[in-house]
Amino acid sequence: MDGTETLIAAMVDETEAAPRSCPRCQEPQTSSAPVTTFLFGSFQLRRCHRCGARHGVDGRHTRWLLTCSGCGLPFIVDKKLSEKAQRCDDCRAGRSSIDLPDRELAAATEAEVLAALGERWTFVTSPALAGYLEGVTRRAARRIEGAPESGRVLLIEDWSMGSLALPSGALLISLGMLAGLEDEAELAFVLAHELAHATSGEAAVRLVRQGFHAVARAGEAGAGEAWSRAALDMVKLGYGHDREREADSKALEAVLALGYDAESVMRWLRRMERRVAQGDPQIRDYAFAHPTPSDRRRELDRALFGRVAPGSVGRVNREVFRRAAGRTALTSGLVPVLPGKEQDGSPVSVGGWSLLRSQPFWVASVLLLLAALLIVLSLT
Repeated sequence: MDGTETLIAAMVDETEAAPRSCPRCQEPQTSSAPVTTFLFGSFQLRRCHRCGARHGVDGRHTRWLLTCSGCGLPFIVDKKLSEKAQRCDDCRAGRSSIDLPDRELAAATEAEVLAALGERWTFVTSPALAGYLEGVTRRAARRIEGAPESGRVLLIEDWSMGSLALPSGALLISLGMLAGLEDEAELAFVLAHELAHATSGEAAVRLVRQGFHAVARAGEAGAGEAWSRAALDMVKLGYGHDREREADSKALEAVLALGYDAESVMRWLRRMERRVAQGDPQIRDYAFAHPTPSDRRRELDRALFGRVAPGSVGRVNREVFRRAAGRTALTSGLVPVLPGKEQDGSPVSVGGWSLLRSQPFWVASVLLLLAALLIVLSLT
C-alpha cells in the first residue's frame, strides 16, 4: 500500500453506516467512515462535530476515547469521565512516568520512525518549495520560546490532510494539508501549531511511549511496521483537547508576532468546519485528532478579544504563497526524496542521528566490505 492510501485512510469500508446521533449530545452524525488505529485494533471511533466527544460502539455499549491528563496517552473507557478523573490505568496505579525521555532516546526513536515511514510513505520535495517552507517554519520557530531552531518540513505525497511534529522539530506535512490553505498566514499558523507540540516535549513523550508500546505488541508485524503504525496513530489521535488548545494558543501568538492577519486563521477554521459538516473523507483523521473547528475558533476568538485594533489589517502574503506552495507548485516539479535527505542527497542529522539511507551509500558500503574481504582472503 502506497503513501497516498495510508497516511489518512482508515482500514474500514467507506460505505459503512455511521451512528444516527452522538450518544452524548444527540447531534446527528456525518456519514464519513470511522477511524481505526493500531493502538485500539479494529475498534471504530468517531468524533461528534458538535460537542467534540470521541466515541465508538463495542457491541451495544458506547465506549469513549479520552486523553490521560498525566502521561498524555489516549485510552478507552466505558463511561465519560470528568477532566480531573481522566487518567489511564497505568497512571492511576503509578506505573507511568511522565518525565521527558532523554535526547538520545528521543533521537533514536525518531530515526526509527523516519526509517519506517520511508518504506510506507512517499516523501517529495523541490528546491523552491523546500526553501519557502523552511523560511516560514524558522520565522515561526523564532516566535515560540524554546522551539527547535532546525525545524523543517518533510512533505508527504498524500492529498488527505495530515501533519505530525517530531521531537527534533521536523514537521511531516501532507500535500493535502498545503492544498487546503489559501495564504501564508494560514500556513504560519499550521506550522507553528506543530512546532508547539515539538517544543513542549509532547511529541517526544508520545513518540517514545507509543512507539515502544507498538513495538511490544507488534508480534509478527515486525518492529519497522510497528514504528510506522505508531506514527500513524499520532496523526489520527492527536494530543487531547487541552494540549491541542495550548498549541493553538502558541500558534496564534506566533501569527500575531509575525504581523500576519489573525482573521486568516478564522477563515481557515470556517472552511474546515464546512468540510467536517459535509463528511469530507480527506479531512476525517485530522478532524478526529483535533478539537472541532468551531471549538478552536471560539477559543481563539477569546484570545483575540481586545488585542486587534478595529480596522487594522495584518499581512497574508496570498500571492507569494500561491506562487510558492499553490496547486501548481504541488502538482509539478516535485521529486521523491528519502526522509532525512536534502535535495542533493547529502545526509541530514535528525536529532543527532545521521540517516544514511540512499542507494549510493549502501552500494559503496557493500563494495568496501567486499574489498576488505578480498584483502583478508589474499593474505590467508
